[in-house]
Amino acid sequence: MSIEIRRVKTSRERKQFIRFAWKVYRKDPELNRNWVPPVISDYMKTLDTERYPLYEHADLAMFTAWKDGVMVGTIAAIRNRRHNEIHHDKVGFWGFFECIDDQKVADALFEAAAMWLKSKGLDAMRGPVSPSMNDQCGMLTKGYDSPPVFLMLYNPPYYNDLCLNSGHKIGQELLAWYIDQKMIDISRLSRIAQHVLKREGLSVRDMDMKRFDSEVEKIREIYNKAWEKNWGFVPMTDKEFDFMAKSMKSVADPHFIYFVEDKNGKTIGFSLTLPDINQALKHVNGNPFTPWGLAKYLWYKRNISMFRTITMGVLPEYRNKGIDSVMNARISEYGGQHGLFASEMSWVLKSNEAMSKLAKVIGGIPYKEYVIYEKSI
Repeated sequence: MSIEIRRVKTSRERKQFIRFAWKVYRKDPELNRNWVPPVISDYMKTLDTERYPLYEHADLAMFTAWKDGVMVGTIAAIRNRRHNEIHHDKVGFWGFFECIDDQKVADALFEAAAMWLKSKGLDAMRGPVSPSMNDQCGMLTKGYDSPPVFLMLYNPPYYNDLCLNSGHKIGQELLAWYIDQKMIDISRLSRIAQHVLKREGLSVRDMDMKRFDSEVEKIREIYNKAWEKNWGFVPMTDKEFDFMAKSMKSVADPHFIYFVEDKNGKTIGFSLTLPDINQALKHVNGNPFTPWGLAKYLWYKRNISMFRTITMGVLPEYRNKGIDSVMNARISEYGGQHGLFASEMSWVLKSNEAMSKLAKVIGGIPYKEYVIYEKSI
């Protein structure tokens, strides 16, 4: 039985591409128990090369696989020109991979992505990266028994077999750390934080939503400097960062976004933590903006019990001074006061010993693992 690969071209086909995931997860009771459907309108924007600012320096091709007139898989191929310029390589990316448990279908999808990337002059493919390292990435390999938190991915276990059997190798391993706030000695952590603040002459404050644009600019500047030497990192452009910030503004809790300043008022570090709205999104079937979807979202949002620390950044000259302890203390204090007794720190490179040490110090457990695969093409 032949497999047909089709290139996605229209808005209608793009929505079809996104909706295919429902066929994979809804039919399997175990997967359906934990899967959180993507917000369809968000994915439509992310995959719109006219609207999403990434595509000012990246190219995108989406493919679907068909058998007997039925869609059986999806994949996107991405050429990120800024990545290639910064890292001096010829790596392309693949993401938004969904597939039935059929190796031939997976092989056909990977081949379609590889051929397109090769046509762009690239010699390797890396994924899942959907669609950039600043978005969602990593194939889940451990931790299938609980739902993903906000902006993290979930997939069937067999996806990893499809990748390995198609010749992909492990490129990088990522960890998600689970932190039980009830197990943290918050008073001890607070004492450490106060000692660091006094010793270094620093202060910490919450984000000021009335100065949203200027606060975002502070985060962008530190984020790009703090992460510039990290594996695979590509600094976000002003347009990308502004787009991301505005999309998260409606779910942000300013009491979970912190700035550390020196004695002169210079911002030298920040921490970005968001409520795990996946706990509410799970119930709206990808449509939180319909009247019924919004009502359900607001109902379940009241009972969010977990949050996710997405990123921290400290200027290079202020590293190894305990500033991360200051931000973790603030997160723990606020979470405990408002009934949020669990958090996830993600994602963290498995090779990043400093971050893993920090997570362990505050009682973290590496409860989910992800892989970014690589393959020569």
